[in-house]
Amino acid sequence: MKKLLLHLVITLACLGGATSFAQTNAESFFYAGWSAFSAKNYNAALTNFTKSIELEPRNADTYNGRGRTKWWLQDYSGAIADYDKAICVNAQCGGYYCNRGQAKFALKMMPEALADFNKAIELDPTNTQAFFNRGTLKVFYLTNYTEAVADFTKAIDLHNDPNEEDIFFWRGNVRQELKDYAGAIADYSKAIELNTNSGWELSLPARTNLDTARKQLLESKKERPN
Repeated sequence: MKKLLLHLVITLACLGGATSFAQTNAESFFYAGWSAFSAKNYNAALTNFTKSIELEPRNADTYNGRGRTKWWLQDYSGAIADYDKAICVNAQCGGYYCNRGQAKFALKMMPEALADFNKAIELDPTNTQAFFNRGTLKVFYLTNYTEAVADFTKAIDLHNDPNEEDIFFWRGNVRQELKDYAGAIADYSKAIELNTNSGWELSLPARTNLDTARKQLLESKKERPN
């Protein structure tokens, strides 16, 4: 099975749950940081978030923003340190735990990442990202395919992921591993149906895997005794 990549949380996570900005300049740097982040200018984002923190060190979302930026710059330890600070300010935001879990996942801190994904789901049972990430971890590090399918299914059932086709694709992969070929076929077909973009990264693998699952289903039927 190809390596399953975690979806990325690039939202503010819990905007409004953090301490209010004490200075207008801090707020300006905060939004400048997110603007640069959205433009993939991560060095500028890092600079702006840091300036905002210097002016107002008690805003959890600013630490979260700098943590996301450090994640993209592959400074995973630095990202974890920022998420720690965000959680220290606001321990009730599931998004912060989910993001920290992603950074721990990247450092292969699997028990710690799992604990963060669990906490994110406990605080926010509608966190699609956390269910997807936990399912990913269960596939590749716990080889618990049945529970992974359950997590991917929950992520799909929440109906709030803009890249839902990716989740169908990866659930199809796991179902294929479990020899649930009919389920895999349904998932690959749904993923292709949802995404009409010819530039979709998983388009070719989805179609290739769909053909393979169809052949496997036919073979499995031939092998069954009459």
